[in-house]
Amino acid sequence: MGSVNFGEDVYVNRLPDIRYWAGRMAEAGVVPDMVVFEIGMIGSARGLVAHGAIKPPYCFACCLGAPWGLQADPRSLFYLATTLNEEAPWSIIHAKMQDFSLLATAMALGATMVRVGFEDSVYFSPGRAAKTNLELVQRVVSLIHELGFGVAEPEAVRQLLGLT
Repeated sequence: MGSVNFGEDVYVNRLPDIRYWAGRMAEAGVVPDMVVFEIGMIGSARGLVAHGAIKPPYCFACCLGAPWGLQADPRSLFYLATTLNEEAPWSIIHAKMQDFSLLATAMALGATMVRVGFEDSVYFSPGRAAKTNLELVQRVVSLIHELGFGVAEPEAVRQLLGLT
């Protein structure tokens, strides 16, 4: 939802570009997943919603652990979760994840979705790598159930995101 230092590079995402892509997503019936790398991006997202560039339904994805972004720790996650403080679904992306503890914290704080996969990390516990994405998904589903939550079926997800 904005530009950010990304390691030694800068990921440039200007507001005019975001407005353009938000319009294209609306035309195509895509639900925007507004990725937040730092707290100011929540303000940018809210401004775009307030001015009608992004219309509901939409969701937030809080990305922690990216180079030079917010640290992947419970304090950063709590800060983001309490700043969001709204009805829009939100999720966590934990870059370079070493275990599922932050995913469990996100669920306890009200995350609607969690994300796992080799794009972010191959680990499900310190030093224990998965061989496939399926193994990561199976483990997070098990964690979700252990925490007393359920996994949404496709129709429930469509309803949550306002998809037809």
